[in-house]
Formats: sequence, C-alpha cells, structure tokens
Amino acid sequence: MSVAFLQPFFDELLRRGTKRSEMAARVSLQEDALFDPSVTLPANTVYAFLGWVVTSTNDLLICDRIGQKMANGDWTPLLPLMTSAKTVGDFLLKFSMMSSERSRAATYKLESEGPIALWRLLRAKGASSEACYADAVATGFFVGILKSAAGRNWEPSKVIAVLPDSSLVSTDLLPSTSKLSGQAGLILRFPSAYLALNMPAISPPSDFVDVDIPSKLETTFAERVRQLIELRISEPDLGVDTIAQDLGLSRWKLQSLLKVEGMMISEIRGEVRNRLALERVATTKDSVSSIAASLGYTNSSNFTRAFRGWTGMSPRDHRKTR
Repeated sequence: MSVAFLQPFFDELLRRGTKRSEMAARVSLQEDALFDPSVTLPANTVYAFLGWVVTSTNDLLICDRIGQKMANGDWTPLLPLMTSAKTVGDFLLKFSMMSSERSRAATYKLESEGPIALWRLLRAKGASSEACYADAVATGFFVGILKSAAGRNWEPSKVIAVLPDSSLVSTDLLPSTSKLSGQAGLILRFPSAYLALNMPAISPPSDFVDVDIPSKLETTFAERVRQLIELRISEPDLGVDTIAQDLGLSRWKLQSLLKVEGMMISEIRGEVRNRLALERVATTKDSVSSIAASLGYTNSSNFTRAFRGWTGMSPRDHRKTR
C-alpha cells in the first residue's frame, strides 16, 4: 500500500505537534520517505499506524473526520480522479479500477439493485483487526462525497453503513440508526439515484502537488460504458438515455464517443449479456427465469432464444453438457 494513503494523517499529526521522527519510526521509514508516494508499506503496517493515531490523539473519530476531509479534496493523490469524474457513479467506477491496480489490500465493487446501490469494500485475507480504522476512513470519505453531492437533498436515513466498528464514525455524518457494526470491510447502501448526481466541487489544499494516476484509469471509453452496463444489466429498460445520465453526458455525446471506438450501446449490452449468461448457466443452479431476469430480459422465452443464438442450444441443454 502506498505511503500516500497516510499523507492526511501525517499532516494532521504535524499540526498537533507530533515529530516526523516519531511517525517515521512507527512505519519503519526514514523521515524523507514519509511523503514519497512511490514508497509502499505492508497493509497491516498502515492499519497499525492508524490505530496508533487514534490512541495517541485520544480521538476515536479522527479516522472518520480525516476521511471527510479527503472527500473535500484533502488527499492529493485522488484530486485528478475526483476532478475528472463527472458523476458519483463515474467516480466510484474509476476508484474501483484505480484501487485494484494500486493495492491488493482491498477490493471495491459497485452494485445496483433497482433503487438501491451497494458500494462494497472487501479486505484481503490476513488483514489485522486494526483494519477497522481504515474502514472508518473509507466511510468518512465515501459518505462525505455522497453527502456533498446530494446537498440539500441529503437524507442520511436512506444511507446505511456496515463496518467493523460503528463507534469510529460520528453521528454528525450518519445517525446511529444508519451505522451497523458487522463484517470486516465496508458495505455502503444508498439510493441508486445518487449515482447520477454530479461530483461535488472540492477545495484542494493550496500546496497541491499532482501525483501520477495509474494507467488503468486511461481505459477506453467503451470499457467504462461496459462496466456501467454490467452494473445495471438487470434493468429491462436500460438504454442510451440512462447510461448517458449516469456518466454525466448527453445522449448525443455518449453515442459520438462510442462511435469513435466503433461501438454501440446495443452491441456492448449484447456482449455483456452473452458473457454473463454463459457464466451463470455454467456455474450456478439458478433457474432459467431467474437468470433471464438478472440480465434484463422481460421473459425467459426471449432469453432462451438469445442463448440459442449464442450457443446453438437452450440454457437447459447447455447446462447438461457441463
């Protein structure tokens, strides 16, 4: 994990009078390496440092509060990503791609179930119990973004956060009824309509230094559309207008950008349906009607007809060959 993750904590501790030498000793680094984003640390070393920060400052909510400051632009490695994303949904998809390339310590996945969206943070096996502090940072960060994007329409009662220790998140951010202590990692449940909200304006620090963003963020536009379609593939009416809205683009702009890459929405949706259909028929015991509904088909007959076109046989017959 890049030491850049701890940058806001270093800044806060320096403001509180903590010496650089003490912080460096805690993560077994030289002082001049504390602010070098190319330096990496074991994930459990990062988690242990966060635990030490909470203990040494006697501030149970410091991780949540710094997470919220990050959401306002106080985390320089993410500023290019935050300013380039048009909508909340676009940002979460980009963040998922970035995190999967930069670190194996956590995996982020966005899921949509009709009116409800789920943002999952899954910790890698072997993560120490002190990872709960990083989960509190993540809660402050992502809920902070949702809250800023919603503005006056923010309804905290419609947002649920499940994390290892809910006492690490302030009631100023989420009421007690919206915080549940549970699994390692984080599950954030919120209205899927939030995905289409514009990314909020941020206030980066005056001494902002640009940090290189992983090349995976430079994925093709068609791939970004494909990821969004896969996220919402269960919606029968999923079309150009819905996808354009989620990406913060006009219908014309969306189609134009895809045309440059020689792709169309219908073609991408067909590819996603094909791949997921083959996967679910072969690896699950779900009924044909259930698989059809999960892929946005209004009835199983239409799904069976499409599946026969892909494989030359019905889903049931295909399953018998596995």
